Amino acid sequence: MKQGGKIAVALAVVVALVALVWWGIGWWSVGRFIEETDNAYVHTDSVALRAQVSARVVDVAVDDNQLVSRGQVLVRLDDSDYRARVAQAEAQQAVAAAELVRAKRQLALNEAAIDEAKAQVDAANAEVERARQHLARSQSLASRQFVSRQRREDDQAALAIAESTLAARRAAVVSAKRRLAVNQAGVESAEANLDAAGADLAYARHQLDKTRLRAPRDGVVGNITVAAGDLAQPALTLMQLVPVESAYVIANYKETQTARMRVGQPVTLYVDAYPDVTFEGVVDSLAPATGTQFSLLPRDNATGNFNKIVQRVPVKIRVTGPDEALDRLRAGLSVVPEIDTRETDSAATYRRVAAGQHGEEAAS
Repeated sequence: MKQGGKIAVALAVVVALVALVWWGIGWWSVGRFIEETDNAYVHTDSVALRAQVSARVVDVAVDDNQLVSRGQVLVRLDDSDYRARVAQAEAQQAVAAAELVRAKRQLALNEAAIDEAKAQVDAANAEVERARQHLARSQSLASRQFVSRQRREDDQAALAIAESTLAARRAAVVSAKRRLAVNQAGVESAEANLDAAGADLAYARHQLDKTRLRAPRDGVVGNITVAAGDLAQPALTLMQLVPVESAYVIANYKETQTARMRVGQPVTLYVDAYPDVTFEGVVDSLAPATGTQFSLLPRDNATGNFNKIVQRVPVKIRVTGPDEALDRLRAGLSVVPEIDTRETDSAATYRRVAAGQHGEEAAS
């Protein structure tokens, strides 16, 4: 072999050794902590949209795969019956309001009657006092024989009549006060009827509002199974709403790969559909059991023909970027996640919301 060839082979060996050493250092410091799996898929929290009342569909205002905003009308139902119920409830509320006005006026009238009866009691008291004075004068004059006996008896009868009139006036005051209590109860009853009519009207309007099926949040509608003329019922799914920003990844890692996994560890995501985009994420949580435990028929290995099978633990990964590519994720896409498990300072594997701090995540 020529000298030049030997040098080339030696250089190639040196380069290979350097590359191997470099790869070994990288694997020892980083690579051995990277956990990867191809058993991972994109998921979204889709919302099944159903009508809350039974009515005929008048119009479907959206098409499949259309982007919609929160509050946008998606389906219109026939609202003629519900509008009639609203009109009826409004009329009942007007009747209840008129009855309340009548009860309050009756109450005011009875209060005036009480004042009048009290004034008559005062007048009767004055009449009794005057009759007593007349009688006393008659008795004094009769003792000296200045007036006749008939005059004294007339004054005694006048006093008795005045006292009877006073008693009647006082009884009229008591009766008016009792009628006042009845009228107050009538006002309270009328107010309760008005409140009930208002509640019926609010309910009728709420039912009328249900004839407009609106988007509960921003997203994309799909799987539309309803058309104009169909009968919408609460048990019938009309369409699905998929929130674009809610995409996350469920990665089914082998149980032997999860020893160092913690909440908050960084993740690099490679989506098969977008090989030119590298997505980023963080570990959101680890499932409290393996996938087979949540299946309809969990595996029971307490048999004589037991075969050990490595179990899979679902790991939820929250996608954090890049922002401009998040709306390209679709539920069901295949993903290859790589979790960097070097940092294990936290012992958190579950996600918990702290008491009194809804929405703020605290690991445990």
